[in-house]
Parts: sequence; structure tokens; C-alpha cells
Amino acid sequence: MTPTLISSFIQSSIKKQDELRKELNSYHYPEISDRSFFELLKLKVQEIFAQRGIIREFDIDKHNKDVIRQLYYYLIGDQTLCKWNINKGIYLMGKVGCGKSVLMYAYLALQDALTHKITTTIHAKQLIDAITRNGIDSLKSQPLFIDEMGRENLEMRDYGNIVKPVIDLFSIRYEWGGRTYATSNFTLDTLEGSRDQNGNIKEIRYGNFIRTRMDEMFNIVELPGDNRRMKWEK
Repeated sequence: MTPTLISSFIQSSIKKQDELRKELNSYHYPEISDRSFFELLKLKVQEIFAQRGIIREFDIDKHNKDVIRQLYYYLIGDQTLCKWNINKGIYLMGKVGCGKSVLMYAYLALQDALTHKITTTIHAKQLIDAITRNGIDSLKSQPLFIDEMGRENLEMRDYGNIVKPVIDLFSIRYEWGGRTYATSNFTLDTLEGSRDQNGNIKEIRYGNFIRTRMDEMFNIVELPGDNRRMKWEK
């Protein structure tokens, strides 16, 4: 390789890395204050409540306030105060009814409005239908939010062959760097496979191949607390 070709290769690589850094930074909006963030997030949650026929205020309490505070630092891109990696997606897990889905829906709506992103939202049960209808390439790189991950059917038949499109989707999104968000009742360990009392996998679900990629794609965040739904619906 000649010096000219080497120089061209280096410059091309540097340019591409700069473009990728700009794309990562485009997910952040440092101009918003924490007070405005909390107010707007609360309004969006209450809008989602109203859509569900629930008219009440959203409570920021001891169970969710730390996660909401970290969401703020994540949005403004403050890597010093944010305990998460600001360039990864978010895997928000917790008990049934703890409020993780409504919180993620509201956060992403606010993030999209401020950063002009368009995050595709799909319930896990709809994933295979979406992949079958539009092809896996339609979901390979854009921001994607999967609600209730782990509830989807893993397998489908394609001309008599059993395929696992969800696993293929995560593999291709890992390669393309697609920003991914998810909520789930499952830990990554239980998504990888069911385990015996000694912690050994007895039945593979996503498997280690996808599990290790998910570790790199996601900030693993737990939203504490029990079922809020009865409380919210009074």
C-alpha cells in the first residue's frame, strides 16, 4: 500500500469516526433543565394514563426517583453524573406493574421531541409479525423500543424451516449499532435461558450469543417497587 493510499485510508476512517460520534451525541439534549425535564416527563406519563382511562397525577417517589434522575443525566449526556453509559440503549426491568413501560414510553416521547429522533415502538408480541411483514432489514438500525421483551414467540416457520427472527434481529442490530430500548419482567440471565437450582442453563432461550451482545447494547437498569396499577386506578 502506497503512502497516498495509507493517508487516504486514515483520513477516511477518522472522518467516519467523527460522523459516528456526532450521531451518538445527537441523542442528547443538554439545554433542558432538570425541573423542566421532570415537569414534561410527568405530563407525558399523565397523558398516557388518560389514554388508558386513568385520571390522576404521576407520583415520583422513593422507588422511581433515582431512575428518573438518571434518565435526566442520560438525556443531557452528562457522563460524570450519569451512572449509565450515555451511548448505550436502556434495558429497564422490574416486577409486573411497577411502571417501567409507562416511564419508558414517556421518556422516549420526550427524547424524540427534543432531539428530533423517531423511535419505532413495538410490543414484543408484535415483533415477529413486523419482521415477517416488512423484513428484518426494516428494523436493523433505527432507534427501536421493544415493550415487554421476552414475551414474544421466539420461533416461526418459514417454508417448513424453523427460524428465530428475534435472535437474528438482535444480531443484526448489534452489528449496525442500532440504539435499542426495552422493558421486561425478565433479567438477562432468564432471557438467556431457564436455569436449574445450581444456576446452570437447562433450556436455551436467547442463548449466550445474543446475551453477550445485549450486555454491550444495553444499560441494565432495574426499576424497584411492586405493582402500582391498583394504586393508580383508584
